[in-house]
Amino acid sequence: PMFPFVRLVKDMFVASRQSVIHPTDIHVSHHMVWPWDLDAFAELNNGRALTLYDLGRLGMGVRSGLITALKANKWGLTMAGSSVRYRRRLHAFQRFEMRSRTIC
Repeated sequence: PMFPFVRLVKDMFVASRQSVIHPTDIHVSHHMVWPWDLDAFAELNNGRALTLYDLGRLGMGVRSGLITALKANKWGLTMAGSSVRYRRRLHAFQRFEMRSRTIC
């Protein structure tokens, strides 16, 4: 499926109204698994999970001022890698909390 633009707009709106955080603080966001996020086993697809993690990072960037700095300097943002630990299976309409943080 295509990139979840509606979720992106919603998450950026919510993050813009939350308190400012330091770039190394933890950003907490809340999401729900929709039917189009599922794989053949009726669980959250691994690829979609990585896309949702991107939304958490973008929300963190808004709250920490990173997005503003990127725009002001005409910089881009590259994700060099990620470390993922899948703790439990997620099914349709299940809500979950995501915690994003920068590791330097």
